[in-house]
Amino acid sequence: MNELREVVAALERVPAGGPSAVLATLVKVQGSAYSGPGARMVVLPDASIAGTFGAGCFEQDLVGHAERIRAAGRSAIVSYDLTEDDDKPWGLGMGCHGKLDLLLEPVPPGTVPEHLAVLRLAARARHRVAVATLFRTGDDPTLQLGDRLLLREDGTTAGALPRTPVGAAALAEAEAALAEGRPRFFRSRGPRGEAEVLIEVVDPPLALVVAGAGRDTAPLARIGEELGWAVSVLGKDDLPPALDDRSAAVVMSHNYERDLALLATLLASPCRYVGVLGGRARVDQLLGELAKRGSPATEAQRARLHAPVGLDVGAETPAEVALSIAAEIQAVFTDRRGGPLRERKGPIHDRP
Repeated sequence: MNELREVVAALERVPAGGPSAVLATLVKVQGSAYSGPGARMVVLPDASIAGTFGAGCFEQDLVGHAERIRAAGRSAIVSYDLTEDDDKPWGLGMGCHGKLDLLLEPVPPGTVPEHLAVLRLAARARHRVAVATLFRTGDDPTLQLGDRLLLREDGTTAGALPRTPVGAAALAEAEAALAEGRPRFFRSRGPRGEAEVLIEVVDPPLALVVAGAGRDTAPLARIGEELGWAVSVLGKDDLPPALDDRSAAVVMSHNYERDLALLATLLASPCRYVGVLGGRARVDQLLGELAKRGSPATEAQRARLHAPVGLDVGAETPAEVALSIAAEIQAVFTDRRGGPLRERKGPIHDRP
C-alpha cells in the first residue's frame, strides 16, 4: 500500500498541460522475480520514477520504453526475460530466472487513473477490491489494452471491461478471487484470438495499534509506518479505535490494570493479531484475572493471542524487540510460519 500512495502522489504532482506520465504495471510473472503481479511504478516526464519492482536495472531500461509510450500516446506490453540477461541492454548477470510482462500506459498530466483512485478510496474505507486488468487482446478490436473491471466488496463495479465481450467472464472470476482473497489469471478464447486478464485482490493496509508510551513503543511504530501500515499509538487513557480482521494490536503499557482492560477489549474484537509484551507468567496471570471477572478467553481468542509477543530472534533492545514483533505480524497476515527461507519447501513467493 506504500507503493500505491507513492505512485498516486507522484501522478498528482505532474503539472497539467505538460507531458504525460507513464504507469507501468507488472501483469505477469513466470519463474522468480522480486515483485508479484499487480506491482506498480510510474515514470514521470522528467524521467524520475516512483514505486518499484525491486530490480533497479530493468527499471532504468523502462524509462526508455516510457518515452516511446509517451510519444505514441497508447498503451503497450513490454516483456523482460531475466533468465539469461547478460547480453541484454539491462543485463547485469542477475540470474533472476524470471520472465516479466509489464503493461505501460500513458497517464494524462494532472490526472489519476480510475482504478488507482478507486483503490485509494477503498483503502481509506478499509474495503477489499478486486481489480481485473486486460493485458492481452488478441485481434479483437472491441478490446482495449488496459481495460479494467473494479469489483468492490458491496458488489458495485466500475471500469470499462464489463462492457466488453469478456466482461461477464471477468466479473465471475473477480467475484471468485474476492471471495478467496487470492489473485488469479484467466484466458478467454474467441474467434479473434485469446484475451488474457490479471485479477488482483487489493486489501486495505494493515492497521497496527500500539498501546504504550515507553521507549519500546516508538521503534515498533516507526517500523510499521515504514511498512505502510496504518499506525495508531495509544496514550495511557486512550481507547482502541475500531478494529477489523486486518488489524493488529500490541499491548506494551507496562501497567497491569491497563493491560488487563486492553486485553479484554482486544480479545473481544475482530482484531486478527493481539500481542502482549511480557513473560508467560504475567500473561497467564492476565488471562486468569479475566476469567475470574467473567470473561474467560475462548479457544479462538487464544489462537489470536501472541504472548510472549514476537519471533524468537534473540531480541534484547527495544529496536530488536520491535523487529521481532513486526516480523511476527507480517508472518501472521501472510499465513507464514516465520522460519528461515532456506528451509521452505516450494517457491518463496505465492503467485497466481
